[in-house]
Amino acid sequence: MFVVALSPRPRSVTDVAAASEALWRQLEQVGTHAPFTALSGRLLLGVPSDAPAAVDAILRTARLNFCNIGLGIGPLYEPVPEDADLVDGRAVRRALGALDAAGHRGERVPICVSGPDEQLDTGIEGLLRLLGQSIRTRSEAEWAVVDLMIPGVRGQQRAIAEALDITPQAVSAAIVRSGFNDEYDARAGIARLLELADQS
Repeated sequence: MFVVALSPRPRSVTDVAAASEALWRQLEQVGTHAPFTALSGRLLLGVPSDAPAAVDAILRTARLNFCNIGLGIGPLYEPVPEDADLVDGRAVRRALGALDAAGHRGERVPICVSGPDEQLDTGIEGLLRLLGQSIRTRSEAEWAVVDLMIPGVRGQQRAIAEALDITPQAVSAAIVRSGFNDEYDARAGIARLLELADQS
């Protein structure tokens, strides 16, 4: 199982209220066993439904550059409650430990992973940080295109161009500049590593 713990860093943004609202909007789009819940003013906890959802939660959060992020991998007491504040087990404790480490390491993208295999944790952390840094460099125009993309669906560019009132060529250029296709492939690879970590 996977548990994601988040701790906002108010100093990283000028408008904390707007950043918090944007964070909740992003987290509402993540598939979960237990939806993200504010356990205190400084801690949010959620249980993604699977490995791809865990990657999704982390990258949606990293996009906003607003939180320290901890990912815990391991067992939870079952059945997993639908309320995150009732969830318990090794994955929760690992997520909280990873979150604490993320706040102290001084990384540009503060993501830490804690699971049963320390070497695998380190590799997953590095990949998530690289991907997090990559998506944080996107322009608003690139995000406008990327947010409308549905991976694996053909013929989207013309519809997106019409929705944004730009040319299909501009959509294509934004997709290339944003690294969207590389992100999609990398997400799948990281999710597979998370599954392997969970199985170990």
